[in-house]
Amino acid sequence: MQINKKLHIIEFKIKKLLDWGLFGNYKSKVSWAWMEFDEHKNYSPWDNIRDIDWKASAKVWELFVKKYEQDKDLKVLFVLDTSETMNFGSEDKTKKDTLIETFYSLAISAYYNNDNVWALLYKDKLNLIEYKKSKDNIYRILDLLNNNLNNFDINASLEEIKKRSIKNNLIFIITDKQEFDLKKLKFLSHNNDIIVINIFDKFENELLEIEKWDLFWNLTLSFKSKFLNIDLADKEKLEDYKKLRKQKIEKLKYDLQKNNIWYISLDNKSDVIKELIWYFK
Repeated sequence: MQINKKLHIIEFKIKKLLDWGLFGNYKSKVSWAWMEFDEHKNYSPWDNIRDIDWKASAKVWELFVKKYEQDKDLKVLFVLDTSETMNFGSEDKTKKDTLIETFYSLAISAYYNNDNVWALLYKDKLNLIEYKKSKDNIYRILDLLNNNLNNFDINASLEEIKKRSIKNNLIFIITDKQEFDLKKLKFLSHNNDIIVINIFDKFENELLEIEKWDLFWNLTLSFKSKFLNIDLADKEKLEDYKKLRKQKIEKLKYDLQKNNIWYISLDNKSDVIKELIWYFK
């Protein structure tokens, strides 16, 4: 595929950040269960507190952390939402655009870290793009994402990962969905590190874009057979909607973190690279 101008810019930024050591060491921030213990080192403020060896530290009244040596190349698995809802955009940028930008930022970072990249996504049926340390693999995934896919089942994807006994991966689930089988996620997190990245359009969460419009109109939101009608001129209902929406997202974040699943939310207004850098630092 021809990489468009925006992806060129993303890659340029990522390479620059990798040179500075800001983004390229993201995998060192994860507490990998499958890494071999190497030695102790003095604790520093940017070390993961979970790596502190309290027994060794207590002997000399000085904090030590366990330093690990990775026994195999890191595999980064992307579970990508290809459903029709990702085509929604209140402005020029759709949720799918944000998903592609997020995927490419993380995938190209993994590539420059000499990591393996692979993906699970739908095109008529569930497809698993096998892992490789190559840009071609990333472009192949991008080609599929650009092919107007319209199917996705997050829990079927999780079941597929479980069925294939996928272990020792950093798994990014990039979706606008908020209904997860927490039992499946918790099971998979025992042998993988999982980060859920929720992709939104800012309008979905805050209904702010109406301020630009001269006319108010009714908005109908649907989920399966249920419908919610909102009069966008009704300020009280707008505030109720935003409050409930925020509560739902916060509950999802809480439920995931309680099950050792990390969570990030991005929308069409986000500076994706900046948000990811802040998160991994």
